[in-house]
Amino acid sequence: MRISRSLFSALLPMLVLAGMAGGAATAFGQTSEMASLGGQITSDFKYTLDNVQMDAVDIGTSPLYVASPNSVFRSPKFYLAVAGVGAVWGGAFALDQTIRARLRDMNSHTADNLAYASYAVTAGGTVLLYGYGLYAGDARARHYAITAGEAAGVATLFDELVIKYAFGRLRPRQDGHSHTQFFDGGRSFVSGEVTPIFALAAGVSEYFDNEWYIALPVYAGATADGFSRMGHDAHWFSDVVGAAMLGWGTTELFIYLHREHLAEPDRWRIFPVSAPEPATQGAVGAPAGIGLKYSW
Repeated sequence: MRISRSLFSALLPMLVLAGMAGGAATAFGQTSEMASLGGQITSDFKYTLDNVQMDAVDIGTSPLYVASPNSVFRSPKFYLAVAGVGAVWGGAFALDQTIRARLRDMNSHTADNLAYASYAVTAGGTVLLYGYGLYAGDARARHYAITAGEAAGVATLFDELVIKYAFGRLRPRQDGHSHTQFFDGGRSFVSGEVTPIFALAAGVSEYFDNEWYIALPVYAGATADGFSRMGHDAHWFSDVVGAAMLGWGTTELFIYLHREHLAEPDRWRIFPVSAPEPATQGAVGAPAGIGLKYSW
């Protein structure tokens, strides 16, 4: 099933991260290095759970703030961004037939290799970023990898369960129809495989402040997956561009939200802020366990 392959693409980085953590625990045993590693993984677990909960609240309550003074709908930049996105997608839509004519006969083996290369660059890059964060004690690196993984999963679910059903676009290889065939029970728009790949690419690129020597290869790797899907005649060019926007935009949204969460320590959290270390040798440390915190 296509949904299974798409979800696998979205969850692959997090599964690999879990495997890395478990493997490290087995290899290091009860050493001081293992204690440090365990502390980082525990901290990341709390970071993930807290932010997922707060993301759900922020997104779920966002309609309540549409008319607020700080609403994005009051910012001219929002409308410029929407116009830019629309222009880019419109250009892609105009090129659908032209690009399909040049890619539809791609060798299946070549198309598959493009997809494998894309996974290696984007999913592999996300795993390496998290691994570096563990090795160097860089919480920011680990948080960006986690955020990208969350965004990949959320964007893929939103695409598979909402967007595809809402637009119902037929795939290029179905019935020899035009690229204008929307609302016809299809599942072409947007690509469920390309979406998480661009979400992961955005997380890696953002960690390095979008420096060209990182952004260029990682986004090129993500683009390779789009060419793979078009090479299989499974998607139009505009499907791929729409998926890239969805994946990239979801990661950018979550990066922004997670920064805001750090600036709001009094928000409801499943795990409260850690207690300070004991000041004296005889002091009693904070008890372990799950804590709840709420501020009205």
